Formats: sequence, structure tokens, C-alpha cells
Amino acid sequence: MQNGEHENIPGFAVDPTMNEPKRTSTQTWLIVGASLATAWIVYLILFGPRSGLGGDLPVPELKAPIQPSVTDYGWDLHDLAGASVSLEKHKGKTIFLNLWATWCPPCVAELPAIANLAGNPRLKDVSFLCVSTDESPEVVRSFLKGKNWPMTILMANALPSAFATDGIPATFVIAPDGRIVVSEVGSAQWDDPSVVDFLENLSKTPTDGAENVKNQGGEIPPG
Repeated sequence: MQNGEHENIPGFAVDPTMNEPKRTSTQTWLIVGASLATAWIVYLILFGPRSGLGGDLPVPELKAPIQPSVTDYGWDLHDLAGASVSLEKHKGKTIFLNLWATWCPPCVAELPAIANLAGNPRLKDVSFLCVSTDESPEVVRSFLKGKNWPMTILMANALPSAFATDGIPATFVIAPDGRIVVSEVGSAQWDDPSVVDFLENLSKTPTDGAENVKNQGGEIPPG
């Protein structure tokens, strides 16, 4: 048999392209890598500012909900030990409520800023609740190990309609009278001074006077 010739092996079909030049695995991975890099750059350009993955986080806009909504204080929550927790214990207070998950990079990106906000002594009268949508409390406990963040970490099996959202992270601010005055989706620099001022003023608003809170830009009358 001369070089370049071959015999068919019984039971195997001949690949008509077998003598054509083949890409090496290195060349293939370079092409795949370049395609992924291009897609990632496009993603960061389009969505980076609100994803928390393209650099500095944006300052929160403190947007009011499109539809006015009142908090469901009967929402069934539980802590990482499985004990039942109700929002009822925070009724009459300003509540900063964040929905997040350990598998969500934008959520994780903004948590340090939320921790800084929660630790601000000016906001000692504000309740900071971060509700994880993870399936396992063990995963959340592992993620939090060594972080010592000051906010309360809870878990939920379902969301009430008042906190319906198209995605996470999602953040809500609840006035002392129970109205949701801020609703935002996407990561943000929550420890920005504008947020500190807003929450401090809101926490000083009497429960029966929180209707004075403006729903445009989250502004409230000076305290």
C-alpha cells in the first residue's frame, strides 16, 4: 500500500474531509475566546452601569414605584436558622429592603455598599433587611462567613405582590406608614451621601405624616 492511500475498515464509514487541513484545538479555543470577549465587552457597554460589573456602581436614583403600593407586613420570612420572622416587628419604622442572591454577581457587587450604609450611625433608626432568594441557608451562611455585616439577613420562599420585581438585585424603601416610596432594580452605590440624607429624613417623619413624602425622586421635606 502506497503512502497516502488507505483501506476502509469494516463497519466504519470514510470521512471525506479527513485529508483536509484541520484546526488545532488551540486555534479553536482562540476563536471561541475572542467571540466571548467581544460579547462581554458589548454587554458591559449596554448594561454595565446597572450590572455592577463594569466598574464603579451608579448612584441610586431613588425612584418611586410606578404603581403606588403598601407593604405586606404579613410576609412570611425566616432567618438562616429557619425561625419565622415577620415584617410586623419593623412596622412604624423606615425599612431598607434588598432582594439578592449569592449566585447574582450584581447583587454581590452592591452588598458592601449596603453594609456601609447600614453601619452609618445616622441611620440607627432604619431597619436594613437583605432577603436572599437562594434555595439553601447553608449557601448563604457560607457566603457570609467572616463578613460581619450589620444588616439583617433573611430568606423567603415567595414574594408578595408588593415586592414583585423583574430581576435582582431589587431594593425597596418603606416609609414609616408602610408605603413603598423607593423601588429600584439593579446594583447601586447605596452608601452615597444622598441616600444617607434621604433615609435619615424619612426616619424622622411621623408615621401619620409620611404622606408628605414626594414620590418624585424620593424627596421628602427637611426634618
